[in-house]
Amino acid sequence: MKHKLITVFAALTLGGLLTGCAVSQVGRLAVPQASGLTCFPSGVCVEDPARIGEATALRDDALSFVQGKMGRMSVTPRLLFCATKGCSEKFGNPKVGAQYFWGTNQIVVSDTGWVKFIVRHEMIHHWQAEKFGAAESAKTLPQWYVEGMAYEFSNDPRKTIPNPAAQKQRARFRAWLAAGNNWRVPPK
Repeated sequence: MKHKLITVFAALTLGGLLTGCAVSQVGRLAVPQASGLTCFPSGVCVEDPARIGEATALRDDALSFVQGKMGRMSVTPRLLFCATKGCSEKFGNPKVGAQYFWGTNQIVVSDTGWVKFIVRHEMIHHWQAEKFGAAESAKTLPQWYVEGMAYEFSNDPRKTIPNPAAQKQRARFRAWLAAGNNWRVPPK
């Protein structure tokens, strides 16, 4: 009985810690100002307010580019731009240039992600969430389709993507397109 109580207590403690981490992430995304970002009425938040012009230009380019190539979006996502690694660690995965948070209409751009094709890539994920549904895009569509489309249509200039899995996803999407498939209709 004592062993069972200890196991239950440990599980509840671990669950509480993990839930606390998730709540902290959700809280940071919901109120980025509490974690050091300055948010502007345009829907752009920046760690370094002196870079608001650069951040807004990247967001505007991505929005215009994606809507021109793929179609209109009904909601413009909020973009959070980090200028330091510490900020990138707070808001997302500092190992990636940017990250779209499915179902939140938010994109976090890391300190290394202030690049047109990276912001476009994440804006494409927002387009996918609107057109196919956030849950559908994130959970049930093939990853090679979701990621391959974002790499291919963002005009990512890299011949080789550093992540081998992403490289394979882009190659599979390209082959699927070359076979005459309509990119607007997800594979079954």
